[in-house]
Amino acid sequence: MQWVCSILSLWLPLAAQVAQESAQVKQEFWTRPIEALITSGDLTQAHHRLEQETAQRGETAAGLYLEARILFEQRRYAEALKVVERSLATAPTDPELYKLAALSAIRIDRLDIAEPALKTAAQLAPRDFLVHFHLGALYYTKSLFLPAKSELQKAAELNPHYMPALLFLGLTLEEVGDESAVVETYRRAIDVAAGGGAAKEMPFIYLGRFYYRLNRFEDSLPLLEKAVEINPRSGEAQLQLGKTLHALKRDSDAAAALERSAAADVQDPEPHYLLFRIFESQGRGEAAREQLKRFQELNKKKPANDPARRRLGSTPSQ
Repeated sequence: MQWVCSILSLWLPLAAQVAQESAQVKQEFWTRPIEALITSGDLTQAHHRLEQETAQRGETAAGLYLEARILFEQRRYAEALKVVERSLATAPTDPELYKLAALSAIRIDRLDIAEPALKTAAQLAPRDFLVHFHLGALYYTKSLFLPAKSELQKAAELNPHYMPALLFLGLTLEEVGDESAVVETYRRAIDVAAGGGAAKEMPFIYLGRFYYRLNRFEDSLPLLEKAVEINPRSGEAQLQLGKTLHALKRDSDAAAALERSAAADVQDPEPHYLLFRIFESQGRGEAAREQLKRFQELNKKKPANDPARRRLGSTPSQ
């Protein structure tokens, strides 16, 4: 579960994952300044203003929603979930509450809560692309690839410019073995990246990595070089470039890329293992042993359920 939580946290701040205001909040003029404070990241002032309003008005569905928003942004996910549940008791048809409940539940590895919450949100707001995205991502984590494909396709249809849905859809299509659709989906993501926004290197990494898995190293190389050009500090881009260069027997260039990857992502064991193999093949015994030692140290810490192929890498918030 760690990898999917990192996806949600890295790609999207909460303000982008739920609507700016829930249906209940829209009915209350007094909530707007607090919403603005939450969106700006001033959680202390938002909490203070909310306490003042609650003292004056008593507990309301809108106030509980804002309280849960603040707790979520403070990474107090279990508390946020409890507050959302209280709010749902008075506003059981608000899809934003179910969405917030699902996101909170995902962060504490409670998929048993997240899945029905997202299904309910999808029924209440069938044209909300974020609901379909999160539901598709959830199915993907459970290796339910056909349902994941359906939900992610809906998300991409509803918002063709939403890159996370395209990347997740591409990963899902890789799992179901639809090679041509994988390439077409990642190409669409590259087109979206050309329009601006954050994490523009990601679709190049994903398509380049896909070609690498097909042993199409010459096709992979220019994509990964472009990813590194866009974001030289991406550990994932440098790692995939290093692997491809190694496959093309360009080990000096590969080692340089892998060293940059290790520097960019100090917790990733993979570049160290590849450096160990390269240095060993070059007869650089001491350097090889150092890399192997570092790999073994980091590999003990790496969660077993965080496979490298399902990471979206280090990407900034949108």
